[in-house]
This record gives sequence, structure tokens and C-alpha cells, in this order.
Amino acid sequence: MSRLSVVHLLRANAVSFSSVVQIGDSQHIRLSGRALAVQRQFEYVDSNEFPLAFPIFTKPIPLPPVDHEHVCRYTLHDCPLIAVHSIRIIGVSSTSVVHIGSTKNVEAESRVKHIRQLTERRERHARSRRSD
Repeated sequence: MSRLSVVHLLRANAVSFSSVVQIGDSQHIRLSGRALAVQRQFEYVDSNEFPLAFPIFTKPIPLPPVDHEHVCRYTLHDCPLIAVHSIRIIGVSSTSVVHIGSTKNVEAESRVKHIRQLTERRERHARSRRSD
């Protein structure tokens, strides 16, 4: 599994919110992110207003069944080198990974709760449009 990773140039503008840029081999990468997105018509900020106790953040994520049948695999790489001339990355966000190398296991989980708070007049207008 191990090969040498050589990168001549990597330019990344933004790497954020539980994201990783990895050059080289890794056994296990685990990424996890939780976000609360509140959209309001009028600006108001209170850090204690929304606790992160929403069910979306605590519910277990069902995993697909694992096939326990053993598979024998032999891989021969002609060149023991992963060579990359250049990479330009505009952005890596929200529990993502850019990886140049070999990885045995990657787990990524991102959970986002969206809340929209609008004035009652707009809500009434939206409800009437939905019923059409």
C-alpha cells in the first residue's frame, strides 16, 4: 500500500470546516462536522438561542451491510511513485478530503440543520403559494 507521493505544486485557496488536504499515505481518515445555519430576515445574534441538541446531530447514521466475503487481491504498481505536477484547489469544505496517496479507510460525516426565520407576512404569503 505504501508508495512515495511527490507533489510539485499545490495551491489551495480555502480549506475549512473539518476538511483535510493530505499528501502521503494514511491508514485511517475520519472527518466529522456539525453546522447550524440560521437565516433571518432581521439581524439578531444570541449564542445561547439554539443549543446543538437537535435530533439530526444525535441520531445514528445507518451503515450499509458489510460483505464478509474475503477477497484476495494482488496489486503491482509499475512505478512506486505517485507523481503530481500541479493542483489548483478553489475550496475544500464541509467535511471533505483531498488526498494524494494511499488510504486504507476513510469515514466522513457532515450534519447540517437549517433554520429560517421570516416575518409573519412573508410566512403567510409562502403558505398561500404552497396551497396553489
